Amino acid sequence: MVLPEVWLNEWVRWLIAAARFGGAMALMPGLSSHQVPPLARSTVAFGAALSGIASVPYISLDNFALLALLLLREAAIGMLIGFAFAFFIWLVEWVAEIVDWQIGFGFSALVDPLLGTKAAIVARAVTLLAGVLFFQLDGHHWLIRTVSLSYKLMPVGTSIAFKSQLGESWMSLVAAGLLTVLPFVIPAIGIVLLTDLVLGMMGRAAPQLSVLLWGMPARVGLAILTIAFSFTTFPLLCEKLLRHIAFSVPTLLGSLR
Repeated sequence: MVLPEVWLNEWVRWLIAAARFGGAMALMPGLSSHQVPPLARSTVAFGAALSGIASVPYISLDNFALLALLLLREAAIGMLIGFAFAFFIWLVEWVAEIVDWQIGFGFSALVDPLLGTKAAIVARAVTLLAGVLFFQLDGHHWLIRTVSLSYKLMPVGTSIAFKSQLGESWMSLVAAGLLTVLPFVIPAIGIVLLTDLVLGMMGRAAPQLSVLLWGMPARVGLAILTIAFSFTTFPLLCEKLLRHIAFSVPTLLGSLR
């Protein structure tokens, strides 16, 4: 094998590794934001792919169609991993939107700079904090470690077989993730429902009190105060959610073999 062909083969191996790492980082919290330039994402993906070149075997360069299919397969596996880690932000946003609509903040939705979608006050604040905690809790290290581990579970060139366990694994990941972060919003929802019950009873007993005039600020103030106290447990819940996602990805990949 001549020297230029060796270099070309090494470049192809690097490209194949970058396909899996790039697919994962395309959906990773933070890098998936529209505000991150595509050049920055590509640079990070190719840099992280240096750790995965050793797991990529030498590929024959004779068939370009098979090489293109292999790149698409590697990118799909990486996007599956990135999609799982993206649930870290999506689950937090979903549970925060429950509080927003319960309080009444859902009518004042603005664009969330992290996800590029409309979100209300609590959801926007929680998703921004979750984006910071993702890197503070070494979520990017978990993602890179998981992609590196995926080469043992799904080596380059092996066939993919979609099984019924894949859907069950996704449902288990989402359900357990929701149960992990729901304790953050349960106190606020309980306070709002209890306040509505008390205000309803007072309005029924004494209609002249004009409960609607001062009841709305009272329920909003109590809900915000409860959410402020719940923020003290938010980092711990995010850490548990991140560990749950990282430990669930090997199960997802195992259902493709």
